[in-house]
Amino acid sequence: MPDIKGLISSRMERIIDLSDRIYSLAEPGSQEIESSQALCDFLSEEGFAITRSILNMKTAFKAEFGSGSTAIGFLAEYDALPNGHSCGHNLIAAWAVGCASVLKDLSKDVRIVVIGTPSEEGIGEYAGSKVKMASEGIFDDIDMVFGFHADDRWGVGSTSLADITLQITFKGKASHGADAPQLGINALDAAVSTYSAINNMRGWAKNDKHLVIGMVIREGGQATNVIPERAVMDVEIRSTSSEFVREFSEKVKNLAISIGNGYGSAATVRPITPLYESYLHSRSLDSLLYSELEKLGISPVNVDNEAQIPSGSTDEANVSMGVPTGHMDMQIGFPGIAGHSDDFRIASEPHSCAANLSIAIEATVNAAIRASSDEMKEQILNEFREARKK
Repeated sequence: MPDIKGLISSRMERIIDLSDRIYSLAEPGSQEIESSQALCDFLSEEGFAITRSILNMKTAFKAEFGSGSTAIGFLAEYDALPNGHSCGHNLIAAWAVGCASVLKDLSKDVRIVVIGTPSEEGIGEYAGSKVKMASEGIFDDIDMVFGFHADDRWGVGSTSLADITLQITFKGKASHGADAPQLGINALDAAVSTYSAINNMRGWAKNDKHLVIGMVIREGGQATNVIPERAVMDVEIRSTSSEFVREFSEKVKNLAISIGNGYGSAATVRPITPLYESYLHSRSLDSLLYSELEKLGISPVNVDNEAQIPSGSTDEANVSMGVPTGHMDMQIGFPGIAGHSDDFRIASEPHSCAANLSIAIEATVNAAIRASSDEMKEQILNEFREARKK
């Protein structure tokens, strides 16, 4: 069997160069044209068959190699935030193609799939693309998948809050603010009242739902002496319960419409991200990742065994509800480094992460090979079916 360290070492310069290009491009969600192209070019050179624009998402892709009895997927993300790659998705992309290209040279009994997933951060028309992919069958012919993220420590497993973002638009009527205010309808007043009313709804939620609400008013008028005829606000709702997010978002919708009607300002409510589910662990896959990291001298945190409340959300959770999903976190930066910060963006510079990225690829590939054995595959799938029942 070929030497895994040699296979990784022979590719690391290209992998880091690819990650550096994506890092420099820093394309926001739904606009990752060049980043997606760079990933497809790399995988095409490795012999993968590429399908572009899956589900009519221009920056999404599926790359496949082999025809083995077990199909293993790797989730690639490559969208940036307004302050660049401050969530390290350039590293996720590098890890995904690195794992896939090395695995194809080590195992002939697997079908390897890399899924290019736009806009995990929820920006633009492809926001939360994995939600659509999961609901429309992209993962139906894949036995298991692996996800990855940069963090301030090594870890396996994942938790996430269910999450949805609504946009509320109030339509009023413009008028002179001093001469004829009675002829106007103040859309901003309706928005501000709705903002306060949603804040007051926090007390309705029991603590065990771990409700998190984030709100911004995006539009609220153009001039102080003109009654605002249009106001737009975004409301993000998170909870440890997907069902509670659905219930609470319906209350927010009804509240906004009622308040708008009270002001005479018609309100329309639409989701601008799909519902991100809460995460379903694959303890077997995460245990494999854990043991492979330990073999390489890493002592990761096993999130599956910790009773911690999630602090973020991801559309990877929707994948985990449909197919067994193992997850690894790779250490970058310093302890306590804040995600989405400039510090995290600096820490995501790929050359500084090369050594840890090599470890992450080696551990994931070895875990994937072990997971593809008949006995382990059956264990993973049985565990998943039982977890879904619960």
